[in-house]
Amino acid sequence: MTDQPDPFKAARDAATSGQRFSRGVMDSAQQIWLAGLGALSRTQQEGGKFFDALVEEGVRIQEKTHAYTQEQVQQARDQTTPWVEAARKRTNAAMGKIEQAFDERMTRTLQRMQMPSHKDIQELSARIDALAREIRGGRKPATKPHTASKRAKPKA
Repeated sequence: MTDQPDPFKAARDAATSGQRFSRGVMDSAQQIWLAGLGALSRTQQEGGKFFDALVEEGVRIQEKTHAYTQEQVQQARDQTTPWVEAARKRTNAAMGKIEQAFDERMTRTLQRMQMPSHKDIQELSARIDALAREIRGGRKPATKPHTASKRAKPKA
């Protein structure tokens, strides 16, 4: 007899090996399925607690973030306030100089045009008021003495 491999034995061995493999796959699938069911059950039981814990942690993080943000804003204000105040003072000073230069130019322009000043108008208004009072009082307005020579009346 020659030592030739037995084809039936090889087929049986392959079938046995395939059965073991498929059993292993089935067992693994079964374990995965059971692990999934266990995770689902645990999530259903503890999911509410876990969710509440996440919410509490979120609240703590939000409070810390808010406090940090407020602190940063205050620091920014503290750092920029002196600069803003200095800029405001420089701007006000510059505006004051511009207004003064404008007023001086307007005054010179009005003087060149021989326009009466506010003071001139006030003096004139006071003189008109005095004349109006004299007229209402029935008196003749006071006049300055006339220094011109009087002409002789022609004889008729």
